[in-house]
Amino acid sequence: MTTSTARRHAAGLLTMAVVLAVAFFLVPPLVGAVRPDDVPRAFVAYWSAGGPGFPPDLQRLVDQQFRLHLARVAIALPLLGVLVTSAYRLPRLRLPIGVLALAVAVLLIATVQGAVSPFGTLLPALASGPADDHLAAVLAQVRDQAEHGPTSPALDVMLDEYVRWHVVKGALVGLLAAVLAGLSVLTWRRRRWLGLLPAVPAVAALVVLAANLSTVADPVPPFLLLLQGG
Repeated sequence: MTTSTARRHAAGLLTMAVVLAVAFFLVPPLVGAVRPDDVPRAFVAYWSAGGPGFPPDLQRLVDQQFRLHLARVAIALPLLGVLVTSAYRLPRLRLPIGVLALAVAVLLIATVQGAVSPFGTLLPALASGPADDHLAAVLAQVRDQAEHGPTSPALDVMLDEYVRWHVVKGALVGLLAAVLAGLSVLTWRRRRWLGLLPAVPAVAALVVLAANLSTVADPVPPFLLLLQGG
């Protein structure tokens, strides 16, 4: 491959990465965006119904959230592939491109979580939304059921979604930790000090994995903390 051809390929990869990065932030909101202020009202109606099924307003928000995260997954996945390819083909830019690839991998994990558990991604809006007496009363009932039981079908769905959200995150973070550990070993054999660079985020990923395993084992305390804005 000639130098000019290699430069064209490198420029093409970097251009594609920039286009995908911009699309990641601009395109998904056009597919479906949820206003946080809409969530509390729809949730109060869901809780008042008592059953596991979502009423129309909440189902619409869940569907919008699913489309939003699915669009982000569809963009972040090829973006990660382009960055990994660029890091392999551009040794001089390997470190900064590798850092960007790690950031995109973290974003990809979050977007996959949202696609798998779209209702779970709406729950933080209950704590960050405007103060409302009806919502406060409902959240008090949620806390009482979660702490003392028995749980309603609606709360069972909420806890299932919350646990699923963390199971997916734990699995993906564990995979990321394994990839980073393998990369650290390979790099250590060639240039020892560089092997420490992927080792640091690998350890951080293992800490996150342990936290998610703890949440899955006992989800109620962190679930209640989430509803309080923690």
